[in-house]
Amino acid sequence: MIRSSALIFILVSALSLNAGILTYDKALENLRGTKYYQAEKFEDSEAKYRENSLKYPHDGRLLFNLGNAQYQNGKLEDAENTYKLALKDDKTKDLSEIYQNLGNVKFQQQDYKTALENYLAALKLNPDNDDARYNYELARRFLQQQQQQQQDQNKDDEQQDQEKQDKQDKPQDSDQQDEQDQEKQQEQQQKQDQDQNQEEPQEQQQQPEKSEEEQKQLEDAERLLKALLAKEKEEMKKMLEQKNIDKAKKGKYW
Repeated sequence: MIRSSALIFILVSALSLNAGILTYDKALENLRGTKYYQAEKFEDSEAKYRENSLKYPHDGRLLFNLGNAQYQNGKLEDAENTYKLALKDDKTKDLSEIYQNLGNVKFQQQDYKTALENYLAALKLNPDNDDARYNYELARRFLQQQQQQQQDQNKDDEQQDQEKQDKQDKPQDSDQQDEQDQEKQQEQQQKQDQDQNQEEPQEQQQQPEKSEEEQKQLEDAERLLKALLAKEKEEMKKMLEQKNIDKAKKGKYW
């Protein structure tokens, strides 16, 4: 848990009361705001501190208390601005505590680097400020974790961007591959067409030779068939003549 420095209580002595009414009025209003603060009525406390600060805008202690009330009310930006105004009072003895609580504001805003700078400023003004030292070490660890998380996030973002780019490039590669495949198919088709064109004249030249051979075979077959028929006819004629001769010898002829 971050440690916040204690509220500054402005109390006046009897001598200061005698010094002037304005000093008494300032102390009284600050005391009322402090009572509200201690009762954790931070809105009422802030109202009292603001009223007092408007009367004495250059009093660093009053502004410091106002900043503390604003911090407790969750008004971090208002508290930061009020603490910076309090730092302008070079007469205040509470500069180390103001820097410490300004560091607390930046810590709550997760601006750990700036928080470290404020804690370091508090330690330079008061090396014995143990609360500022504790908060410094705590902010340093949180800053390291934040930086590591940022590095991991950057890696994740780069990986996602690369995957997205790969997805975008993949369709292009696919289209290029399709174009290459189409070109190869066209080249193969053209080559086949050329080969067919070269083979067609050869087939046309061989076609007459094949028909002439078949015609010759057909003619030879016809001559052979005619020869066989003629021979068979001759043999039939001879058999018939022989039969007639045999019948004449026997005296019968029908």
